[in-house]
Amino acid sequence: MMLIFYFSNQNAEQSTQTSAWFLQFLPVSMHFIRKLAHFTIYALLGYNTLYMYKNYNVKRYALIALLTCILYACSDEWHQSFVSGRSPQITDICIDTIGALSMILLNLSIIRRKR
Repeated sequence: MMLIFYFSNQNAEQSTQTSAWFLQFLPVSMHFIRKLAHFTIYALLGYNTLYMYKNYNVKRYALIALLTCILYACSDEWHQSFVSGRSPQITDICIDTIGALSMILLNLSIIRRKR
């Protein structure tokens, strides 16, 4: 969550420079890099929140983990509305949710397979 907050706190110019750094490794568009970053970082958040709630024996830990990720995605986009040159995007919340959901579902299948 701290890493997400850090990236969201970058102004438009800093954010563009961060995304441009990845372009030297991946020959794709800046738009794709940004959306892939959203998906990936929220997939990691989904993984971490899933196992955190599971280890604390929270009932319905997968659902609570997903709700945590969705709420954090919403708060992250709201936070961006206060940063110079940045604006909240509903599509980013959707991509964030899909990233978290995909990792949660993947790990639920692994957990169930181990049983």
